[in-house]
Amino acid sequence: MFAADRPTAEILRVEVTDTLAYWTVLAGPTLRVVEDVDGFLCHLRFGRTRAESTRKAYAGHLKRFHAWCGEQGLSREHAAAELPHYLMKLRTTPRLTSGRGQGQLPQDSTLAPALAAIHGFYQHLADLRRISAKAVDALFVTAPHPAAGKLVLEPRIRVDPRPSHASGRAPAASHEEFAALLRAAKTARDRCMVALLGAWALRVGQVVGLLREDIHLVPVGSTVPGCPYSLGPHLHLEKRDCHPRGAANKNRGTVVVPVPEPVVMLYADWMRERLTIPRAGKASWAFVSFPGPTGEPGGQVLGTRRVQDLVSGLARDADIRHIHPHMLRHTFGETAADLDVARDVLQRLLGHRDVASQNVYRNPSDVRVAHAARAVHDKIFGPA
Repeated sequence: MFAADRPTAEILRVEVTDTLAYWTVLAGPTLRVVEDVDGFLCHLRFGRTRAESTRKAYAGHLKRFHAWCGEQGLSREHAAAELPHYLMKLRTTPRLTSGRGQGQLPQDSTLAPALAAIHGFYQHLADLRRISAKAVDALFVTAPHPAAGKLVLEPRIRVDPRPSHASGRAPAASHEEFAALLRAAKTARDRCMVALLGAWALRVGQVVGLLREDIHLVPVGSTVPGCPYSLGPHLHLEKRDCHPRGAANKNRGTVVVPVPEPVVMLYADWMRERLTIPRAGKASWAFVSFPGPTGEPGGQVLGTRRVQDLVSGLARDADIRHIHPHMLRHTFGETAADLDVARDVLQRLLGHRDVASQNVYRNPSDVRVAHAARAVHDKIFGPA
């Protein structure tokens, strides 16, 4: 499969048209397409329309798995039985790439996506009858689905993807931390993006994927041509696949999101600031770059990594713990759950397909538990 030297592998974004693209894996000394992995990644894009960020992550995980198979001289059939050894390799290999966590061993929250990619890949091979029943049995067990009432394949090897809850470390940024980020922001653009991440639970891909035409900041009772929504300022989250930097919106179809008045004012500040960027006027993206120190004119679309670095930098400037953008989404979700927002309403607000996805945000504080306990005790024993 490989030459005598160490196998090489990398991922590549393949642009099929101006608006359609998918990720694939190249491997070997000549970096040829890995056909079975390529078929699975094509299926994720064109058969299941998974989000770009998910497809890119799966490509990275399968690149490493394929390289390991080559190092061990394992076929797909034999690699299925050796998956526990691969998981052990992942657990004992420190992160080599730069960034937060470099040199540290991976946590279960990072191992779970790797296993999901491999299990999905093997399920795809099983559907195509390219692996034997023996390989399927090595990876999966048959179990009844609690909701669908039918038998499904469940992975034999699983890890807890959310160990942070058991450790007691809150995944959400506190209201004070959110306010500190806003104070630390030095530009109107950055304040507006932080507000959208925390005050309205937008994902990073949704923020950088917004077009100016998606944002309708009109008063209650007014509408924009082609948009019947008349309940006040709002924005449209459109599922697109043409972001120049590969950012993706995970929701299906179009979602209308009401915009609170403070965010309306922050966006207006950003629009005034945007006038100072020479090339921003021609850009259709809602948030664009500033002129750079090396002569870049500005006005270019932002990527998700840029916003992630921005938020972590603001946290350093504010002298608070490390904050990543998804912690701001948790700020909104946990606040809404604490206010007892109805589950179906919160499902709409957060853009979840499954109402159970919001369970991660329902982490009652010690104060709320104590108040509830006193209320129950007062009901049973009578007020003190």
